[in-house]
Amino acid sequence: MRRLSSENHRIHRILRPSRVRRGAIPAALCALALALTACGSERAADKGPKAGTDDRVEAGSTATATVFPTDSSDPESSEPDFLPFMELLLSITEPCLKFEPTEEPPTEPPEEPDPTEPPLTPLPEPLPPDATPPPGEPIDPDEARKEVELSPVEKCDARVHSRRIAKALKGTPDPTPGQVKDVLHGLGYIDLRIHGPQRSGEGVEFTLDLRLLGGELCLSAKVTGTRTVTDPYGGSSEVACPDVRRRH
Repeated sequence: MRRLSSENHRIHRILRPSRVRRGAIPAALCALALALTACGSERAADKGPKAGTDDRVEAGSTATATVFPTDSSDPESSEPDFLPFMELLLSITEPCLKFEPTEEPPTEPPEEPDPTEPPLTPLPEPLPPDATPPPGEPIDPDEARKEVELSPVEKCDARVHSRRIAKALKGTPDPTPGQVKDVLHGLGYIDLRIHGPQRSGEGVEFTLDLRLLGGELCLSAKVTGTRTVTDPYGGSSEVACPDVRRRH
């Protein structure tokens, strides 16, 4: 049990929204896939061949849907479907990683500094082992609310999410907000990442928070009759998706 609690804490630290540079997302996804697979394998070994998986995780995913002990102090980790939801996002993102731009190696090796010359700027004093690092620069709330550009990987993710949502809602003409939420639940989206749905004119609107590993993907949608129109956009993890100031 101690081993599982430790693994869950490690996975949750990886999944928790944070500021991660986009170039680090593929490596983080690999680490997450390995962690989820290792934990799922350990749990499955305990239960034998009858150990089940979550049908809502897309086919081809290497992750196994497994329930771990959760941290009750965090609202997301206490959600029963939190890990299956993250596994769903991971399974959708993995094929889209082919759109991640690769960094070109430098044509010339960097020039080695002369060890006999003093550095141009003084080096910071090292912190004592028990010292707390200084806080980062405060974030301007107005800047945090601005819409940001999505990466090619996130644009690919948005297309996949849009297709699966539109296909599922097509079978429910003129759905009510409650019916839309039931469909989203059936697709694996969890309440803490669903804003709405609510009635808007003749349709129903909702917004999904699909940000993963420092990503910025938000997806707004409107269902009218059997037609679903989606609009992906980027939002900082510092604000909720509906609070992002859109460009249009």
